[in-house]
Amino acid sequence: MKVAQNYLVLFNPSAGRGKARKKKVLLEKNLRASAISFELVETTSEAHLREFARQGAVSGRRLVAAGGDSTFHIAANELLRAGSDGPLGLIGVGSSNDIALEFGLETLERACRALKEGRTRTIDLGAIEQDREVLAFFLGQANIGLGVEVNRYVAALAEKKSPWAKRQTAAGLMGILKAYRLGKVPRPLKIETETGRWDENLVLAVFSNIRYWATGKMMCPEARPDDGLLDACLFRACSFRRLIRLNTLAGRGRHARAREVEMLRSRSFEITSDEPFEIQTDGEILKSRSGQTLFQKIRFSILPAALKLFC
Repeated sequence: MKVAQNYLVLFNPSAGRGKARKKKVLLEKNLRASAISFELVETTSEAHLREFARQGAVSGRRLVAAGGDSTFHIAANELLRAGSDGPLGLIGVGSSNDIALEFGLETLERACRALKEGRTRTIDLGAIEQDREVLAFFLGQANIGLGVEVNRYVAALAEKKSPWAKRQTAAGLMGILKAYRLGKVPRPLKIETETGRWDENLVLAVFSNIRYWATGKMMCPEARPDDGLLDACLFRACSFRRLIRLNTLAGRGRHARAREVEMLRSRSFEITSDEPFEIQTDGEILKSRSGQTLFQKIRFSILPAALKLFC
């Protein structure tokens, strides 16, 4: 049996709010069954993950990130910042796995098969810029508004070890309701592209390189990760009840024609607001170089053919 080349697998046991830890044995079993030669490193923190990803990239190792969207985000950023042009492998063991789903890697079997065959695909990346400095790259999407609030709420439940944290759909709905009650949404945002300007009160603004968001919702059904464009989905101010309906429609990609929804496509989006806002990107809350999480002006742009993936 031919054995695939050696891979450095960075396994994040805290992915999926700690559920990934239970999948470690099964992951190793699938890797061995696929005749893949590998070294598995179980990371202990975000800093540890970044360090090993950076070292692997610099040394030219065939790097694989095993975790959720946040894990993929960190590994890809370290790969690019190290100046490596090597491919990145993705094994989805997180809670949402939207990036893995986009690339047909939503099961351990499919992810391991891609590594065994060594096939690659070149994709675009999104870039987040402040004052012409790139703060981060993203494989999936960046969002402003409701996604940030729900992420923060669910993370707080997990930290308190609330049983609701394990019920992802219910926890998400609770987070949405709390954001509405506290007036966290809608938010006033000015959006400028190459072809137009929008000045809106938005519940949610998603800027995406892929179709999926928030655990398999087809938020940007026309998005493609290699077309040189970013897709945006904007939810205008609406009632909580109406938002729940739009959320249901988005699960099947049928929300685009709703009166509250605007779909845009551009190589870049410049976002400004009089009210500071936070940004969630591939599950991570974005920080500036100074560690701040609040922004009043940001630019999302596409970086064509920036990364190779094993898929």
